Amino acid sequence: MTTRRIWWRDSWLAPTWLAGMVVAAGYGWLQGGATPSLSVLALLVLATLVVVYPVLEEIVFRGLIQPALMKSTRGLHLGPLTLANGLTSILFATMHLLNHPPLHAALVLWPSLVFGIFRDRSASVLPGMLLHVSWNAAVLLSPWAWS
Repeated sequence: MTTRRIWWRDSWLAPTWLAGMVVAAGYGWLQGGATPSLSVLALLVLATLVVVYPVLEEIVFRGLIQPALMKSTRGLHLGPLTLANGLTSILFATMHLLNHPPLHAALVLWPSLVFGIFRDRSASVLPGMLLHVSWNAAVLLSPWAWS
């Protein structure tokens, strides 16, 4: 296993964040849709989707499930990808089938693997939270920016 890194000093974090922001904004733009209203209810829903869900998902998937699987799989890995991360990410993508179409749920697998890699590199859920929150914001706010 690799040496634990202080997450905010990880040389992979900034380029990963930037690449993810570009991809997420593009994905949000491709989804299009109506320009959201700025009602209080709309802002609460937006805050929930951008902040609350990603934070809770990272706590559950990268904070609880992935470490438990890491113990049971004895840290088995291929390069930077651990079996625990792969299994957690498959579960994460599968859970998105509850509220999203299959293509969207499948596309969630890739960012989930990235969040999990940072979890393994730092032993912290914070880099995944930062990436998850900012990427969700880019997806959800890009239709506003492009309209």
